[in-house]
Amino acid sequence: MTDTQIAKQFKIKVSSLKRIQKDLTFAKKEVGQEEERLQKLLAAPEPDDFRVRQQKQVILESKAMVPDAQNRLERAATDLEMFMSAETFGEDLQEQKAEAEALLIEVRA
Repeated sequence: MTDTQIAKQFKIKVSSLKRIQKDLTFAKKEVGQEEERLQKLLAAPEPDDFRVRQQKQVILESKAMVPDAQNRLERAATDLEMFMSAETFGEDLQEQKAEAEALLIEVRA
């Protein structure tokens, strides 16, 4: 691969990893928000059974997103690690490589 192709692929892989990391954070946050919403429904003087069942279904769907996002994050991190170990980076990409390595450490923690 040429240096420009390496730089382009590297940028795509790092951006993908960052996006999936945000997706995982959002999925976890959404589960908490939906559980709070369920608690508010249950705290009502006469909770609507249909709405409670629907909210429980929403929570199950939200919880299902978390393992999926974790799996995608793991695959993206592995893909980036393999790319970084297989390719030779020029001097112009050393700073981005260091940032990517820090991102990988953060993801693996």
